[in-house]
Amino acid sequence: MRRFMIILSLFLGAVTSSYATTGDSERILHKHDSSSVVEKRKPLVLGKRIARDTTGISKRSLRTPLIIPKHDWQIGMAASYVNLSADNSEYLLLLDKSNAYLSLARISINGAYAYCDNHSVGLRLQYTNGNCSVDAATLDLLGNFSYDFKNVKAKTLSYTGAAFNRSYVGLDSKGRVGVFLDTSLGYTRSRSDIQSSSESYTINNKFFLALSPGIVYFPMNTISVFAFISLADISYNNSKGYSGGSFKGERNYFRAQARLDLFSINFGLSVHL
Repeated sequence: MRRFMIILSLFLGAVTSSYATTGDSERILHKHDSSSVVEKRKPLVLGKRIARDTTGISKRSLRTPLIIPKHDWQIGMAASYVNLSADNSEYLLLLDKSNAYLSLARISINGAYAYCDNHSVGLRLQYTNGNCSVDAATLDLLGNFSYDFKNVKAKTLSYTGAAFNRSYVGLDSKGRVGVFLDTSLGYTRSRSDIQSSSESYTINNKFFLALSPGIVYFPMNTISVFAFISLADISYNNSKGYSGGSFKGERNYFRAQARLDLFSINFGLSVHL
């Protein structure tokens, strides 16, 4: 017992001497060479709130794979073409005993800049050309009213300029596939000519806000292909009608719709700089 007390006294004395020499209550966790930084753990004070060091810790918010990095520039074009007849299109089913055709071609160019990851803003210019020809047809409205007409041709030309914000969501960790949503604010000016017994046409000015979802795929690092379709829009329209070279009337109206417009499907390609 005496020997144990002597050994314990010597050990406590050595510890006390070492603690007095350092003069510091902070414990050294690890130490590298003389040029490295010494990391110390501070003593815990009961009742004091501990501040969390979030350096290097990812946030708990939803994170999606990166598909469009910040400062990305892109230039692209899109196009669509629709050719319908009364025999194969539900859009012309109201025309009974008809020989009618409808074609619609659209082409656009766009440029965009990514102001942050997976978000970009840009401008789009679009040209649309549509033609409709009815040689002879009967318009049947649910059996309650019918009207016979023939040799009717219609043509429409429109020009659109729009600014858009595009938000992407990556679907794979490699950044190859993603979906996006376009929010567009723009203006369209169009002219529709109807040629029948008397020539007439309308001039339409349209201001709109539209939503268009789409999908994008990167076959190469700097080239992407995409497709989008109009989902919903709200617009203000001003239409003026003319017949025989004279002004016939004017109409102003608001329009809102939420539906998939099959005529608005576009396929495109972009180059990323």
